[in-house]
Amino acid sequence: MDSNTIFDLHKITRGHLITYLDMLSPEQLAYIPEGFRNNIFWNIAHCVVTQQLLCYKFSELPLLISDTWVQKYCKGTIPTGSLPSQEEIQELRELLISTQKQLQQDYQQGKFVRYTAYTTSYGFSLNSIDEALLFNNTHEAMHLGIIKSLSYFK
Repeated sequence: MDSNTIFDLHKITRGHLITYLDMLSPEQLAYIPEGFRNNIFWNIAHCVVTQQLLCYKFSELPLLISDTWVQKYCKGTIPTGSLPSQEEIQELRELLISTQKQLQQDYQQGKFVRYTAYTTSYGFSLNSIDEALLFNNTHEAMHLGIIKSLSYFK
């Protein structure tokens, strides 16, 4: 599979995530149904954070997002219970677009020269940026499915 296909799929998935940010209220984005640990906003932000960690951190490159985003939405975190502000929703929307575009540009410019091997909680070992890109698409699609499930409770 060529990298254009991988990035095309990533862009489409990000577009679906943006649709949820655009069509749901802060209350709907923050709602945690019984039996769930997180909400739609957390799942979308978690996708951005995980992409940054899988692709940039393990390639020893600076992240394109703040440490605050990482601390609030990395694996193992849970939502605080507060509603996201319109500013946070807009910032997340912008990050979905900018981090997708920058990742593709950085990859095409050959910036990913190192990669520290990492085994995901999914049980898949990543040994290169190409494997990280493939897995990231799987990860974001999995969270899109969770978001679709959560949206039925809105």
